[in-house]
Amino acid sequence: MTMTMTKIKKPFLILTTALIASLLLLFFSGAMYANFTVAMLTSMTIVIGSLYSYRNMIMRRVEDVDPEDNKDVIDMMDDPYDLYEEERSDEIADIKQMIKEEKARQKGEMIKNTTKNGSAWVSVYRLVPYAFLVLGFIALENNQALEILPYLVGLAAGIPIGYFIAKELFVSTSTDR
Repeated sequence: MTMTMTKIKKPFLILTTALIASLLLLFFSGAMYANFTVAMLTSMTIVIGSLYSYRNMIMRRVEDVDPEDNKDVIDMMDDPYDLYEEERSDEIADIKQMIKEEKARQKGEMIKNTTKNGSAWVSVYRLVPYAFLVLGFIALENNQALEILPYLVGLAAGIPIGYFIAKELFVSTSTDR
């Protein structure tokens, strides 16, 4: 069996188990089943879409990292006099001054980081499931089938299910490489 088939098999099993378990709600009420299933599927797709878009953002950032630029603030604080490194362009003797400079640099980069991360916030992988969440809620309400308790339980159940499915699909383990 190929590695791709294995990666798809486990999430499919998780989703199938969740849907079969939600079918048990049909014994109580069709409205309860509809509320639970709509909420579970939408929250599950929101989690999967969010994790997928964040994964893509991280993968793009990893490609942009320069492996040669490895001297960070922690290294500068641990070894301010370069006792363990031969070259150092700028040395800051006073740790308080270095912390102030780092805070000022972070404040200046806050907008830059916000716009960089904005692509994951407004990703189509997140917006479409949120649209289905709203439309599902409105559809249930317009058909006088909305029951809040099963809906909220479905929302809560969809989060871990979505996480486990996304983990299986998007997180590579050492055997996947």
